[in-house]
Amino acid sequence: MAAADNVIHLPRPEGLRDPSTELGLYIRIGRNDHLTMLDLLAEGEKRIFGVVIDAQHTHRHRELRAEALKRGFDVILDPKTHPLAMVGGHTHTLSGLPWAEDRPHRLQDFEGSDGIVRAAKVAEYAIKNDFTQLLGPTHFLQNHTDPWLAHDIRMMEKTRQFLDQESSDIELIYPLSLPIDVLRTPAYRRAVIAALKDAPFDALWLKVDNFGGDASGDKTIAYIEACRDFHALGVPIVSDHVGGLPALGLMAFSAVGGICHGVTLAERFNSYSWRKPQLGNSGRTPQVRVYIERLDAHLKPAEAKALLNASSRVKGRFGCTDTHCCNGVQGQLARPARHYIHQRSREVTELSNTPASVRVQSYLDNTVRKVSDDVAAIAGFGSVSDELKKKFAKKNKSIGTFRKAMANMAEADRLESVAQVPERREARRKTKKQ
Repeated sequence: MAAADNVIHLPRPEGLRDPSTELGLYIRIGRNDHLTMLDLLAEGEKRIFGVVIDAQHTHRHRELRAEALKRGFDVILDPKTHPLAMVGGHTHTLSGLPWAEDRPHRLQDFEGSDGIVRAAKVAEYAIKNDFTQLLGPTHFLQNHTDPWLAHDIRMMEKTRQFLDQESSDIELIYPLSLPIDVLRTPAYRRAVIAALKDAPFDALWLKVDNFGGDASGDKTIAYIEACRDFHALGVPIVSDHVGGLPALGLMAFSAVGGICHGVTLAERFNSYSWRKPQLGNSGRTPQVRVYIERLDAHLKPAEAKALLNASSRVKGRFGCTDTHCCNGVQGQLARPARHYIHQRSREVTELSNTPASVRVQSYLDNTVRKVSDDVAAIAGFGSVSDELKKKFAKKNKSIGTFRKAMANMAEADRLESVAQVPERREARRKTKKQ
């Protein structure tokens, strides 16, 4: 490989970028994340594509919705129909949504006139609150023959009909959530794809059970190979609830055109908590973690402080030195949400700006290898606590196998199929005017 191929190009001026090759990054906004995102938008953050708002937080996030719309970002509604149909996902808060019941949803709630009314309520809510995209009212599939699949496709049709009747330009996204075993079994996933060919949607978002930022190389390869079957649907594909090295790998190998996750959270999806009855509601909002990008790790604030203040050598190697981000460890620790969004945006932008012909190799050399080397190096820092060394010794084993698996795939892969990338809201608006 020529030396020039190893160079990661800095983000080009916006006007010089080819929008057709820009990879998408969407952020799921947690209950209190709107404050950080408002600050970032005010500072001129332009690298994300849009924000996903949970329906129960629509009013709470009204200022963020208005600001994001003004600045040309997509504002996407999640109607929360996935958890609403599961005994552990249905909560008192969600039960107050217009399309919810005081119990988990049942199949018959989406049949006939009841289904029409429910689809209309979801679509009407999206229109009333100025959302630009809508995650359709679908449900988690237990398997490829789950009866919810047929019901969901009909609900997508009803939702699309209502949006069209109202002359709305809201884009309809199909949120497909299913177990990893269904995704990685060719016959099962192709049965799902065959069913989806008749459904109306502008993009497909995949949320895979037991997959996320800690996925093994084997699982990540299976996900990549499975996505190439979904390319036949001819729409942009976004990987939801995925972060870290696996997320960047999915885009590097052109399996998906974008990713979506929360702010240091929601980088992995597991339906287990939805399957069991709730034993009570703690009412606590999950704590924002501190992202250490060189280790591909999220640490609790106390752990991050202990690591980054272990020595000047550790601080210099793993602390944030980005002058556009934190410009020092204190900022990294004090504003972890801001740091995380800045760094993930940078990672996705650098991947987008890497020529497609060398994107996979660049990902392996400049991302996976460097993280692997840094994780392995932690053991050599005498000032780091034994507890953290033990934590990263475990990660060292997993990332070693991940690195080998991805490198092996890169050698054998023919890249016969490339995912469509999502379009920014402004690009779609320009296309419609032409």
